[in-house]
Amino acid sequence: MLGLAAGARAETAKTHPPDTAPLVLPGIGPHDRRVVINPDRGPWRAVGKLIATTINRRISCTGTLIGPATVLTAAHCLFNPATKHYFPPSALHFLIGYDEGHYVGQARGRRLTIPRAYEPTDPQKTIGSDWALVTLDRKLGSASRILTMSDQPPPVGAAVMIGGYSQDHAYELTGDVACRIVGLAIDGGGRHLLRHDCTATRGVSGAPLLVRDGDQWRIGGVDVAARVGIAGGLAVMPDPPHAGK
Repeated sequence: MLGLAAGARAETAKTHPPDTAPLVLPGIGPHDRRVVINPDRGPWRAVGKLIATTINRRISCTGTLIGPATVLTAAHCLFNPATKHYFPPSALHFLIGYDEGHYVGQARGRRLTIPRAYEPTDPQKTIGSDWALVTLDRKLGSASRILTMSDQPPPVGAAVMIGGYSQDHAYELTGDVACRIVGLAIDGGGRHLLRHDCTATRGVSGAPLLVRDGDQWRIGGVDVAARVGIAGGLAVMPDPPHAGK
């Protein structure tokens, strides 16, 4: 099992007033294993908050620098359900090192790369292609702020981590640093996905599923969906960038 040495610190459980029921979110389950993560340590230095903002809509997800000016995230985070179109790149803001309203650097989107196979109006059928690249208008990633993709998807049973900016902890990076790949799934188009038992919920969409490769951390997938009532969800395995449009 992975320990807190990966850049996480334990968080005191938050309590609710006696007459207030806790908010039930998908992907959490009866026991919340998430801890607060230091965004300036370990592989988490590459993880940032991705915000899409227009006049009538604001969406917050998570993304990862895979190049000096390239962010890997979930495709559904870039789709505006109000307009039925993707957000214009300039409406996207990526904040690296975000913590309690402070951040190390920020940039706007300049170009989107989205798989041809992904259909935002039928996301369940094409969920296996739910990944995207956002090219930024300036470089944010130094060598220590960039993560690379794993050459192979993690096998069933592999130890993994997922961390991001969840709906109920929107101003701090939280994650599950001790979870595993528990199986595989296939979408309506035949694309394979990874099933994990990580505690992750809304807002963590687009976060990296981190796997250990020797003395390095790599991206084994992109978190795209949470299960209802229990901890766990689905992660997709991105294609090479030239597969986008």
